[in-house]
Amino acid sequence: MSAPRQQITMQEIANTTGVTVASLGRQNMPVAELDARELDAIRRVWYYGLEHLRKVSPTIYADIARQDKLVIEFAKVAKAILSVVKKNYQFPSVPGSLGVSWLFPQAIGYKVDNMVGATGYSANSWDIPITAGTKAYILGSDTAWFKTSSVTEKRHCILILENGLIEYGTTPSAEQFRLVSEAKQDFGIYTVEPLVDVQLEYGKAIYQYPTPNGALFVDYQTGVRWYFMPKRTGTMTLKLLGLVFYEHDFASDVKWIA
Repeated sequence: MSAPRQQITMQEIANTTGVTVASLGRQNMPVAELDARELDAIRRVWYYGLEHLRKVSPTIYADIARQDKLVIEFAKVAKAILSVVKKNYQFPSVPGSLGVSWLFPQAIGYKVDNMVGATGYSANSWDIPITAGTKAYILGSDTAWFKTSSVTEKRHCILILENGLIEYGTTPSAEQFRLVSEAKQDFGIYTVEPLVDVQLEYGKAIYQYPTPNGALFVDYQTGVRWYFMPKRTGTMTLKLLGLVFYEHDFASDVKWIA
């Protein structure tokens, strides 16, 4: 009987799931298999979020729901990265297990012991202060790469889904973006088509930014910078649709960043 496979390539993940993936110079990723109870836990979280998204925006729901296989593949990757000592996913998580949740602000702008998440977001919110003509950061900063927590028993990884950048407000704020990593720093910008400022659904001030590089998985090993050029000054509410995978102690209770 052959041993369980230990690695998968980013291209294989894209081929298997039908979703473009931003590899950013990373080729091989570790992988760990999931048992039936883990799959059930992950799918429970995934589907309760999707059902609410369907009520809010059927258009965005259709784009996000097709990425169910991607979620499972990166749950396997995250398990391999997080399980220094073997742990399994549970929902809700318990001590000694791994947890999974939809992304929330304190998983991006986190503070764990002496580690902090470098980001342009205001603490505990999806709001980014912006100034026209000055770079604004989704992940990272001018001086720091964004990495997830590497603190023992409080590690986490994030997955931002393809086309999972959703702005809520009266006026879309950006057209030019750049995404690079410590392993791939020579990429230039990408832009979105001009009609991104048209509301997706009548009467709802919701705008979706395409992510041509694909879905983005971030861990504590390879840092990323993701920023844009604002075309107005004010505050941008930019919500990230995705999941966070974590050791239980990362989110054993509700979080607030002081």
